[in-house]
Amino acid sequence: MSPTIDKQELFSKLHQLPSLPLIVQEVIASFNDADMDTTSLTKKIAQDQGLSAKVLRVANSPFYGLPRKVGSIQEAITILGFDCVRSLVLSASVAKTFAGAPNSTFDRLAYWQRCFRVATYSKALASCLRVDQKMAFTAGMFYDIGLLVLDLCIPEQFAALLQQQATSNLPLIEIEQAGLGFGHAEIGAEIIRRWNFPLEIEQVTRYWQQPELQTTFVPLVCVVHVAALLENGVNGDELVAKLGATWCGRMQITWERIEACLPPPEQLDAASSLAKSS
Repeated sequence: MSPTIDKQELFSKLHQLPSLPLIVQEVIASFNDADMDTTSLTKKIAQDQGLSAKVLRVANSPFYGLPRKVGSIQEAITILGFDCVRSLVLSASVAKTFAGAPNSTFDRLAYWQRCFRVATYSKALASCLRVDQKMAFTAGMFYDIGLLVLDLCIPEQFAALLQQQATSNLPLIEIEQAGLGFGHAEIGAEIIRRWNFPLEIEQVTRYWQQPELQTTFVPLVCVVHVAALLENGVNGDELVAKLGATWCGRMQITWERIEACLPPPEQLDAASSLAKSS
C-alpha cells in the first residue's frame, strides 16, 4: 500500500489544531524553570474556573484517597504536590483540546483510561528504578498522543488504519508504516515539541515503542516502555524477554524488582476512573 498522505502535509495540519491556553503554556514552561514562581502560577490556575474545577474533581477522586475534600488549587498543591497538580492541569487541558470530531470512531474514553494507567505504572516504576519522578506521570499521560493527532488531522485514513488493525491483528506501527509511510509516535513527538514540553517527554513520545532507536539514552523512555507493556498485560519472564539483556542490564531490571513496586489493582482501577473526571 502506498502512502496516502505526505508527512509534511500532515505537519502543516498541526497548525490547525487549537492552541493551548496561555496558563497551560506557562505550566509546561515550569518543567524547565527551577526558579518558577509556583505561587503566582497557582493563582493563575485558580483564576481559570473551568480548569480548576476539573483538577479539583480529579484530586478528590478515589485515586488519591485524600482524608478530606480539597477545596482549592492551593490546597491541592499543598497536599498532592506541585508536580502532581501540574500533571492534572495538563491532562485536563489536552483532553479538552483534543475533544474530537462528532463523527470520530476513535474511543477517547478508552484511550484516556489507558493513558492514566500507563502514567500510574510509570510513576511507580520511576520510583522503583530510581529515575527522576518529576516527569514520569506526565510522560505516561502523553506517551501516545500521536493517536489523537491522527484522529483530528486525518480522521478517515486513521479510522481505516484502526479497522485494518482490528481485522488483521498486526501491530499498528506496521500498518501505519505501510499505509502512511510513518507512525503516530513521530507525529506525537512533533506536537509535543511544538508545545515546548521538556525534551525527555518528547523522546518518550517518539521512542517508547522502539527504545532501541534512541540516539541518546533517556531512562524515562524505558520506564514508559515497560509501563505500556505492563498495561498491555505483559509481565514476568515474558516482559523481561521483550526488554532484552541490553535494556535489563542498563536499567538493572529484573522481574522481582518490577513486581515489588507495581501499583495494586484497585489503584489502577481508580486510575482508569480518572478519565471520566478529567
